[in-house]
Amino acid sequence: MGFLEHLFAGFVSALSGYGILIMAAGVAWGIVGGAIPGISGAVAMALALPFTFALDAPTALILLAGVWAGANYGGSIPAILMRMPGTPASAACLLDGYVLAQQGRAAKALGVSLICGTIGALISIVVLIALVLPLGEIVVHFGSPEVFALALFGLTLIAGLSGPSFLKGIASGFFGLLLTTVGLDTLTGSMRFTFGSAELLTGIDTISVMIGLFAVSEMFYLIAHPARPAGEVVAGRAGTAFPNFRELREVGRATFVGTVVGLVVGIMPGAGATASSFVAYNEARRWSKRPELFGKGSMEGVAAPETANNAVQGGDLVPTLALGIPGSNSAAIMLAALLLHGIMPGPFLLTKHPDLVFTLFAGLILVNLLMIPVGIVILRLCLLALKLDPPVLIASVLALIVIGTYAGDLFVLNPVQALIFGVIGYGMRIWGFSAAAAVLGIVLGVLAESELRRSLIISHGEWSIFVTRPVCAVLLFLTLGVLLYPAFMTALRRWRARRVAAAPAAKS
Repeated sequence: MGFLEHLFAGFVSALSGYGILIMAAGVAWGIVGGAIPGISGAVAMALALPFTFALDAPTALILLAGVWAGANYGGSIPAILMRMPGTPASAACLLDGYVLAQQGRAAKALGVSLICGTIGALISIVVLIALVLPLGEIVVHFGSPEVFALALFGLTLIAGLSGPSFLKGIASGFFGLLLTTVGLDTLTGSMRFTFGSAELLTGIDTISVMIGLFAVSEMFYLIAHPARPAGEVVAGRAGTAFPNFRELREVGRATFVGTVVGLVVGIMPGAGATASSFVAYNEARRWSKRPELFGKGSMEGVAAPETANNAVQGGDLVPTLALGIPGSNSAAIMLAALLLHGIMPGPFLLTKHPDLVFTLFAGLILVNLLMIPVGIVILRLCLLALKLDPPVLIASVLALIVIGTYAGDLFVLNPVQALIFGVIGYGMRIWGFSAAAAVLGIVLGVLAESELRRSLIISHGEWSIFVTRPVCAVLLFLTLGVLLYPAFMTALRRWRARRVAAAPAAKS
């Protein structure tokens, strides 16, 4: 079956049954969740994760993809109308979006955000399809040593990039890795770190951990650090006004810049949508014919970051699907959904489950097309959600978390685990550790351990197998480079500081 036949079959699968309703529901929840300050795209996806238990794997991924896409746009609604970013990635959008709202052009700013974001997302999906398939052909030749080296490289890379402190990022990643050792040994069947508890024989529930680290910890943070009240929406009759062809041409350069930046930053593991939106804003101002308008109500200042914010999705999924290395919190949750349905993420996903991958490709295109009609309809509901009192919002979300985590396996320990890891996640956030790195450790932990042990079985215990195979050796070398890079840069900065300090003394 050729590429077009696979893709056509993916569209048929995505649209079968209640597919279109599930996609619309995912987009709608993503927009509402993204519009509520404190519920980021990853948190909205984590809250939707328990509802995927009863779905098949392709439908579950499409639902989460819809939430992801919807949250990208939803975050711009309070940013433009109220100068309150719904998600961290929409912070760049408010620099010009809120000024436009004060000038009475809120509807047009929301329209530019929606249309340009959709354009960027669709282009990124095309690039995703173009890049993932060749990468899949390459990694099919990987053996257990190469897969282990790739998992190790992904772990150190993300952990090093996803926090203010390199060491804390590494510690967070290995904390998640440690959690995967609880329960029955996958090869020998012996019990590990169960402390005599029968409830821990199946290990720590990955979904409960993820919901706890992201959603529950966010609610605890809102309790400890109450946000300022939303107040009145700037535009009492806020709506969406689509830009005409002339206006799209005016922001065309900014849209192109945002698309390129979003793709490049998205493919780089650990950078994320927030970094891409600010980089796109600065680059759009650099290449604009009217840079003096930025910060004073420029539509280009809305188009560029919003396009980059949405284009990250396709770029982010390139290493996620082809290599099993999630580049963001949202991508890590997508991988968790695969694990939930018994599908091992990583290099062999494309060859073992091509129907799943092409259904996801089709679903990504469809959910981004649905963004426009659903975004228009759901805007009013977003404005109502923005006016919820924080205690009502927090209580509702926590109740949803408890019900959702329990309903999956009807196991009372799951909501308890979610609350426990919510406390741990809050502490990690306060002390500068990275929840994203911990999730990465959980996602890659099983893969890394199993492939390491298989490699040693193949080589009869000889560790030289990891350096005698060229691809494996290169990946381990890159891993070592990532680990040593911060120490090298610190030593270089100290050496330069000593040279600067010694220069005046030498002249005197």
